[in-house]
Amino acid sequence: MAFVNHVTKNLAIKIVYYGAGLSGKTTNLRYIYGKLDQSARGDLVSLETDTERTYFFDLLPVKAGLIKDYMVHFQLMTVPGQIFYEASRKNVLRGSDGVIFVADSQIPLLDANLESFDNLRRNLLVLDLDINEIPLVFQYNKRDLDNLIPVETFNRLL
Repeated sequence: MAFVNHVTKNLAIKIVYYGAGLSGKTTNLRYIYGKLDQSARGDLVSLETDTERTYFFDLLPVKAGLIKDYMVHFQLMTVPGQIFYEASRKNVLRGSDGVIFVADSQIPLLDANLESFDNLRRNLLVLDLDINEIPLVFQYNKRDLDNLIPVETFNRLL
């Protein structure tokens, strides 16, 4: 649920990018960071391993402007794609207001996408969140490559 501070007139909304390893979650945040005016964004914080893979999370704070007299902020976060960072994935997901599920469109990665989506569903249940109730966006990445999973197949399976 969005955090509202009526004293400071701030509204903070947490959006989590979730998906398999190397699906493009961190790349999303880097792209958004590069496109936003410096006054509308904070620093992009990435906690990475030696091989530049996300270890715990990436965080990009974004100032979205005013709604009535409340300043709206987004906290864009990624989870580590590797399933063995399960505790990190669950902790980052806690308190999220929406999820962007990032899938790699290449056919050999279908099973990894499905496993990651099933992991998302299980983690939401542990946090007492219903996947059918939380705002959820699907982003099918790498559509410019060959050997792709058809969008219709993604839509049916996810």
